Amino acid sequence: MEMIEHINNILLDIVNLKRDDKYKFNSADLVILKENLDLLKKNLQTREDTLNIDFLKIKEISNILYGLNKDNLFSRLTDHMSNEFYAFEFLLQENLKKKEI
Repeated sequence: MEMIEHINNILLDIVNLKRDDKYKFNSADLVILKENLDLLKKNLQTREDTLNIDFLKIKEISNILYGLNKDNLFSRLTDHMSNEFYAFEFLLQENLKKKEI
């Protein structure tokens, strides 16, 4: 469940990002980011097996968050989003290690 909390935090940050006009972002990237996070969240909620994660989506999320953070000079909000995703990736990695034979 902790992994989902990190995704939820990023989704809340997207709302805050769009609400404040001081941030630079590409609307299409935010749509892709939200869709990918929603799919990831749904996958985690419906499956116990984290091996079914689409790692291309993980990479796409990571790339969008990095670009967003860079474009906003590593602002507090965009840095928080990146840190939340880093924490998610760490937990994912730990879960995958436990499943190794």
